[in-house]
Amino acid sequence: MGIFRGVGGTGDATTDATASQVALDALTATTKANEAAASATAAATSATNAANSEAGVSTDATAAANSAAAAATSATTASTGATNAATSETNAATSETNAASSASSSASSATTATTKAGEAATSATTAASSATTATTKASEASTSATNAATSETNAGNSATSATTSATNAATSATNASNSATAAATSETNSANSATAAAASAAEAANKLPLAGGTLTGPLIVNEPTAVTMSAGTTAQRPTGVAGMFRYNTTDGQFEGYTTSWGAVGGVADNTVTTAKIVDGAVTTAKLADTSVTTAKIADDAVGADQLASNAVVTASIVDDAVTAAKIASVPITVGITTVVTATSLTATVNTHVYVSAATQTITLPASPTIGQRVLITVGNFTDTVVGRNGSNIMSSATDFTMDAAYLSIQFIYTDATQGWVMS
Repeated sequence: MGIFRGVGGTGDATTDATASQVALDALTATTKANEAAASATAAATSATNAANSEAGVSTDATAAANSAAAAATSATTASTGATNAATSETNAATSETNAASSASSSASSATTATTKAGEAATSATTAASSATTATTKASEASTSATNAATSETNAGNSATSATTSATNAATSATNASNSATAAATSETNSANSATAAAASAAEAANKLPLAGGTLTGPLIVNEPTAVTMSAGTTAQRPTGVAGMFRYNTTDGQFEGYTTSWGAVGGVADNTVTTAKIVDGAVTTAKLADTSVTTAKIADDAVGADQLASNAVVTASIVDDAVTAAKIASVPITVGITTVVTATSLTATVNTHVYVSAATQTITLPASPTIGQRVLITVGNFTDTVVGRNGSNIMSSATDFTMDAAYLSIQFIYTDATQGWVMS
């Protein structure tokens, strides 16, 4: 039975009711699909935000985003099905309009409407199935969103943990900085200690060692009392090296080493014996004036062989020191002619003048040459004068008086300075 459907509209009540229900279901499905899509999109957005906020902190957030995307895809599919259903409903409405416009083709249009209604029902079923799928996906999206929220919470916890870790890291960095500062301070102290040690080592290197060692610079001892030198017996002498100096406790004297050990100053009494004096070591130049006295000369120690030429001069003969007993009876006989006189005369070279009378003058030869000699002997009187005749006698420009009885003196000419010397 036909019902009123507006101006010019007629149709089957069942068909119209079905089409209206399909349209309503399709609209509901579209609304639910849109809501599911909106929920899925929101879930996807939340999941994406959670994923972006936490920068991949949790795999669940990524899974939630993937599930939400799948839900959005399913929702889109459902929306597409719903749209197709709406299109089918529109087509059915169009068919009904065509049926109303042409009564002759109403059966055909009804059939077509029935067919389209079937298609619409099928589309509605598909839409319902898609809506169910969308609902399921929406539920999955909700679950995923819940998971995303959980992941976000976990991410927040992870962020809190990260913050705590960052705080701990900052604390560790502060501790490390303090440790580095302490290490730098220790290093500075070590450097200062090393510098002080180097200074101490340099000072120690400049100090004399307590045993052994070599002093390379001058030694200045500011000590007003005395410095004790190495001391030991003769047997304890070290192997000699030129420049060594020590005190010999055996000899009681200081000694040094040049090419052999020898006394150095401060010679103790009676330590220098004849055996310690090398032949020819003691020369006239080494004897101080008047250092050799008669008391230091042993009897008969000085003979003619020990007297140098011209060594004995008149000034060196003590008064009355030359006696007749000290004059040989025939002191010179070879190569000399003896002349006996009781008067004064001038002697000739290489003659022996014997004066037999007192108060006579015997004059030496004029212009003598080196080596010429005159021997004069007097008797028992002490006033015979020897005239120098222009030449010195024992370096003196005065005549010589033979003031001892029985005195015999040989005069030998040496040079213009000494003149005639006596022997």
